[in-house]
Amino acid sequence: MKKGASKAWIEKKLSKKSFRKSFEKEVEKLSIGERLTELRLKAGLTQAEVARRVGTTASAISRYESAEYDRYEYSTLKKIAAACGGEVELVFRLPEAA
Repeated sequence: MKKGASKAWIEKKLSKKSFRKSFEKEVEKLSIGERLTELRLKAGLTQAEVARRVGTTASAISRYESAEYDRYEYSTLKKIAAACGGEVELVFRLPEAA
């Protein structure tokens, strides 16, 4: 599939509300995991080191960093961020006016 064709295909798919909602949810999950991994790596920590600081297991930190995980707890996100020297910022936004 050429670049222009793939762009047209994704735009067509995203125009469908149900697809867009699912797509945005998947992007959000991926983003959370990527951000946690980035924060940990910038802090120069392993998953095991973060786990010790948080009081959990390395496998739990691995799950939180996974794009497949979707059962995040805000309190745990805050602990992980703090263990890496960071913080979590939660933002609520109203939809933009059409």
